[in-house]
Amino acid sequence: MERHDFDLSIYLVTNAEMVPESNTFIEQVKAAIDNGVTCVQLREKNVSTRAFIERALEVKKLTDAARIPLIINDRVDVALAVDAHLHIGQDDMTVPMARKLLGPNKIIGVSTGYVDEVEKAIDDGADYIGIGIIFDTNTKKTSKIAMGPVGCQELLKVIQRRDSKMKTCVIGGIKPDNVQRVRYMSSIPATKDQRGVSIDGAAVVSCIMAEKDAGAATRLLVKKWKSKPDFIDEENRPHDEKFRMEPYLTALKDSQIMVHHITNDVVKNFSANVTLAIGASPLMSECQDEFLELAANDGTALLLNTGTPNDEQTEMYVAGLNAYNKYKRPIVYDPVAAGASSIRRQSVKKILLEGYVSVIKGNAGEIYAAAGRSNKMRGVDSGIGESYTEQIEVAKELAARTKAVVVLTGKVDIIVDGRSPYDYTYGTHQMRVATVAGGHKMMSQITGTGCSLGSTIASFIAPAPATHRDTFLQTVAACCLYKKAGERAAALFDGKPGSFQTHFLDELSCCLRESDSCTPNFMYE
Repeated sequence: MERHDFDLSIYLVTNAEMVPESNTFIEQVKAAIDNGVTCVQLREKNVSTRAFIERALEVKKLTDAARIPLIINDRVDVALAVDAHLHIGQDDMTVPMARKLLGPNKIIGVSTGYVDEVEKAIDDGADYIGIGIIFDTNTKKTSKIAMGPVGCQELLKVIQRRDSKMKTCVIGGIKPDNVQRVRYMSSIPATKDQRGVSIDGAAVVSCIMAEKDAGAATRLLVKKWKSKPDFIDEENRPHDEKFRMEPYLTALKDSQIMVHHITNDVVKNFSANVTLAIGASPLMSECQDEFLELAANDGTALLLNTGTPNDEQTEMYVAGLNAYNKYKRPIVYDPVAAGASSIRRQSVKKILLEGYVSVIKGNAGEIYAAAGRSNKMRGVDSGIGESYTEQIEVAKELAARTKAVVVLTGKVDIIVDGRSPYDYTYGTHQMRVATVAGGHKMMSQITGTGCSLGSTIASFIAPAPATHRDTFLQTVAACCLYKKAGERAAALFDGKPGSFQTHFLDELSCCLRESDSCTPNFMYE
């Protein structure tokens, strides 16, 4: 095995304590190797040196036959004894010292969780790094905080900035139902001056070692790793034709749409009426036992409006997120008053860690908070005074990190497409941006109009299956309809908020029937 020619894609880290009683340790490892594991790390914490060496020699027969590397965890003496490669942690000996002992031809990997550790690994000449932990796990006791795919991006940016050829794999809670999301969401698109970077592999423990059929578990992981993420719609592409509302309005009219609202009590009534006004069916449910059953229905989307977050509510949000991700259904996430308190900020982090959302919608204060920018947000109506240009940049930043469509609402709505093409080699990526002017100032004076834009977006993105969906353009269409309804309602109301609300619902329905909408402006960044 050449030091510079190894495959990290399916990286098995062993744990003898997890092996089912029906199998032996060697049987488990062999089944994994025979079904697609590309490298094996032997991790043994509570055995004698002799026992460790004996087991390593057994495993090495299997890895040598498959022409894949055997990597020993921590123990350079064992690696030397069996002529294997080495993985070291931050508290172990340094890479230069290990290289001096092992020689120039052995693979040396390093565990990393922080930017400075990646910098040092590059400087020290490590061949690869393990990035983690991505998700919380019971496999190994650690004080590290789960970073998720978004946190992984920060470490990959070091690889990109330094144009390093050092390989990377992620570890911590990786399994078949999240490996696609981690691979896609952690990737860094190319720029004019820098190549794109994505992880080279996923390191797993329990999802193979603890399975009765390790071979089948490995095949599933390999399949998921190699295939396009289930939840990704059509790759974004330049919009070189005149934008037309009709296809999106027709799809909405011709489909039986249900929008599952997990939302706050303040806006439930208005959100339901807005959903009905555009021909979709609202359903309000916070019963976790039915989330999977609801998500299984075609033409269903989830609106996740986190107006009243606490630990219990956040767990419910995550349950909804997981259910709709499982069935590849679109999700609109509205991080209400995201920057108003530490509890709300933590709720945002938790949701963006645990699943993939199709659209993130919020006012300037909410989008800034979700992007991790500091702001002094007071409540749900809070905007901030930054420039229009800066608002576009922050929306782009959040969109790129989450691979979602981001809608920053205001006098002019800003819609940014953060979805990268599913190509881990990447060409230079142009991010689609649209702006939609219109509406009326009264729309910000009535509780629920902001939240109910989420209902409208969810209705527009629900009809098409993932393979034929363009979430960005569908979201633009939803904003165009919503803004036009506000304009038309403003021409009819008598100056009183209640009157505006009634006219708004009426005009929303009329705009749909008459195909009347505002016109978006497109740009590419």
